[in-house]
Amino acid sequence: MKGKIQIPHYPPLFFIKMTERLRYFFLRLYRKFTHPNVAVFEMVHHFWLAAAIGVAGELGLADILKEGPKAIGELASITGTNEESLYRLLRMLASNDIFREKHNRLFVLTPLAKALQEDQVKYLVTSHLTKLHFQMFSELMYSVRSGKSSSVLVTGSKLFDHIGEDKQRNELFIKAMTNASMMQVAAIIPAFSFRRYRNIVDIGGGQGLMMASILQKFPRCRGFIFDLPQSADHALKIIENYNISDRCSFISGSFFESIPEGGDLYMVKSILHDWDDEACLKILRNIYKAMPSASKLLVIESIIDEGNEPSFGKMTDILMMVSVGGKERTKAEYSSLLAQAGFKITKIYRTVSPHSIIEAEKEP
Repeated sequence: MKGKIQIPHYPPLFFIKMTERLRYFFLRLYRKFTHPNVAVFEMVHHFWLAAAIGVAGELGLADILKEGPKAIGELASITGTNEESLYRLLRMLASNDIFREKHNRLFVLTPLAKALQEDQVKYLVTSHLTKLHFQMFSELMYSVRSGKSSSVLVTGSKLFDHIGEDKQRNELFIKAMTNASMMQVAAIIPAFSFRRYRNIVDIGGGQGLMMASILQKFPRCRGFIFDLPQSADHALKIIENYNISDRCSFISGSFFESIPEGGDLYMVKSILHDWDDEACLKILRNIYKAMPSASKLLVIESIIDEGNEPSFGKMTDILMMVSVGGKERTKAEYSSLLAQAGFKITKIYRTVSPHSIIEAEKEP
């Protein structure tokens, strides 16, 4: 890892909401004036597009083009691919504004293509477009009929066990989660007053980018990154790169067994959606045991809104169903889950990202 990770900057929340409404309005307007047969089949095209994005990411095309425009022959030579097949792939991507074709089959970067670079969200994207993910979704019918994750059917074990058994898969997963945190940090930190807390515990904190970003902004805070041992090396590099070794520690452990005690703020980000209600209650009850009575808990997840509006959470909910047997939840479902573990929701903070911050405290 080379230095600090570049965090994106987002427009204000009101602007994001306004542009989302406009975007969905024009999308629905387009579909209204397009024959349903055509509109639905066009949605199928997204499967082919996603597969092509995955190949472009795996080949590292966006990083290769950092140096400047390259002809298709040179790109094929660098990547060890068939020139004509690579051209057809890039031509299709360019028609979707991912790369741009110039004269004589010369290709250049576009803003969308840059997202596939190593210092952007390459690993988040490619981790969701692996052969394993396509295999799991090929068994979507199994999940719909049985109510079970298809990952066990495909891999013979639970997904997180399967990832943990292979160093390469685990490395990709950790990098992907750091990419996700990179996107979320700029949305979450401005939305909540972290400066009020002295000892912050990030449960399932992975590489620790979220914690490092909080401590960098609020120098009076101390942080504890709590995760499985395989995250330790990456987290310690982040801690070193952000120069917060005197205020941040990595603690190895499983949130199914116990949680570090003594924090006045506990965070659990993008964790509960990975698990069914029974597993979530075990995690939350362990947090309850560790938390002093005056401490706060932040659950950072997508909250599914009622109705037919498009929603990031409604999409990732299907991913959770197929891959790990978890689920995205509505506000009412989170309220019920937290109440069963002894918590009550005190406030919900919306952010410019699809994630919300659910603030909870122990019931008196």
